[in-house]
Amino acid sequence: MVKNGQRTFNLNVKVSANEVEKVEAEIKTHAKWMRDTHSYDDSKIQLVHYYVSKSDELVNFANPDEGTTGNVLFSINEVYVHPEGIGQHLDAAGAWSDAPGFFEVLGKYGSVLVINGEVIETL
Repeated sequence: MVKNGQRTFNLNVKVSANEVEKVEAEIKTHAKWMRDTHSYDDSKIQLVHYYVSKSDELVNFANPDEGTTGNVLFSINEVYVHPEGIGQHLDAAGAWSDAPGFFEVLGKYGSVLVINGEVIETL
């Protein structure tokens, strides 16, 4: 369960439709690395929650009938059990051989990158 005070990464990427395949491949590499180095128990870097979502960008979010922009949005979300999980994650990323490609995607297409965010509201 996600609780107030827990720390997060919330990485939002916006790409044109013709670049989705490349970006999605980097996200899949990141997801595999996350599975290898993180867990929901205390056997690895401990997460409360991890997911990636994908959506076409709407011209007008209040009226989806207006169509899409031609861009695709990705949201990568991680919530850590303990605040030190953020540092553990960053330390582990330093040894991740595929990190440069993923970081390139974030640098080029990242629209909102929340690093060490704090959960301030939850159910």
